[in-house]
Amino acid sequence: MTRYALLLRGVNVGTKNSLPMAELRSMLIKVGCSDVETYVQSGNAVFGTKLGTAELTKAIEHALERYMGRPIATTLRTFKQMKAIVEANPFAKEATTPSNLCVTFLSTAPTKPEVALLHAQDWVPELFKVAGKEIYTWHPRGQGQSPLREALAKLPLRGAVTTRNWNTVMKLEEMLDDDS
Repeated sequence: MTRYALLLRGVNVGTKNSLPMAELRSMLIKVGCSDVETYVQSGNAVFGTKLGTAELTKAIEHALERYMGRPIATTLRTFKQMKAIVEANPFAKEATTPSNLCVTFLSTAPTKPEVALLHAQDWVPELFKVAGKEIYTWHPRGQGQSPLREALAKLPLRGAVTTRNWNTVMKLEEMLDDDS
């Protein structure tokens, strides 16, 4: 049995994107997941399953599309992957406010041309680092008016893309660890 963190993009944002977490838990159980827990209302879940990653992703995306009436981007990370993400935090010294440190989770590692916009200018005091299938960003003044956050949203990335702040990343790792 492998434990996963599921991160959804675009749910419970606006009136047409409602996905009650009880419904998400029910969907996950129906596709073969167990010990399902959700965290906050933005589409985070932790669970165990015997399904492989590809089969699991397909089953979850199919169930979500049937419920939501549109495709929902899904991203999965195992406990080992989440732990590595936490340990690799390149901004541990700078990031004094965890809610201003973010990790953008990608289903596919970006190519140099896909992230060229990030490298095209200096974002100081904001910082970023592309690391495999994650992009770490530090927004010392918050994300609300962040030019780096706006540039990140415009990147021509392939596959699923979703961002979580450091508080959520740490909580999901903790939830995975509790049951591993």
